[in-house]
This record gives sequence, C-alpha cells and structure tokens, in this order.
Amino acid sequence: MSSRTMVRVSFLIGMAALLFFYVGYVAQVSAQEGGGYAPPITKQAPIRHASGTKLDEQQQRGAGLFIQRCALCHLSKSFGTGGSKYCCVASLGPSLSGMFKNMEPEQEQAMREIILNGGPTYMPGWKYGLTSKDIDDIIAYLKTLG
Repeated sequence: MSSRTMVRVSFLIGMAALLFFYVGYVAQVSAQEGGGYAPPITKQAPIRHASGTKLDEQQQRGAGLFIQRCALCHLSKSFGTGGSKYCCVASLGPSLSGMFKNMEPEQEQAMREIILNGGPTYMPGWKYGLTSKDIDDIIAYLKTLG
C-alpha cells in the first residue's frame, strides 16, 4: 500500500471515530434534556456559603481537605449546562450543610469519632488518612456552612 493510500485510510478511520463519539455525545445531551431516560432529580443542593462569607486560614485548609476527601460522597453530582437541574447522581452520604452550624461539644466529639472510625453505613474511617489537625480544619470549615 502506498503512503498516500495509508494517509487516506487513516483520515477516514479518524473521521469515522469522530462521528461515532459525536453521535454518542448528542444522544447523551438529548437524554438529559428529556429526550430519554433521566434519573430522578434530588433535592440536595451543592454546598454553598452565605454571600460575603470570608474563610480564615484554618477554614480554607478544611475546605481543601473537604473537596479532596469528603465531597465525592457528600455532594451530589451535577451534569449538563443546567447544573443541578440535571442532577444525575445523588450523593452517597448526607448533605453536611448546616449540620455543624450550632453543634454541641458532645455532638462534635461524636462526629469526630465517625470521621475517625467510620459511620454506620458507607462512611469509611479516616484515622489513617487524616491527622487530628486535618479533622479540626474540616470541622472548622463545616461550621461555616449554613
């Protein structure tokens, strides 16, 4: 086979692959817009701060740790240009927004134990993945949510 023929064959294969992926993308978008199956929309909204909330250094560290270690299970997953309008996957764990706002010291200690040793259902224990300072930072961040 000549190199010119190989270039043409490669070009056609590439175009076919692009067409295949484009058709799959269009089908996915139309399903999100009501053209096909759409899972039920959850009521849980992503965690948001009150307007004008300023995080101190500890809370900023906690926010970063929360996104790295906790958000996968404690935030719903949103897809599409409509954001949470097309929420396709509910969160595995409960929403933590407002849960730590006015927590009593004994309730906070109980939550620390759950973070360290795991919860009654899917919550893994983080005693080998987070330091006590990390947990303090996460809790300081969670107290800012309302």
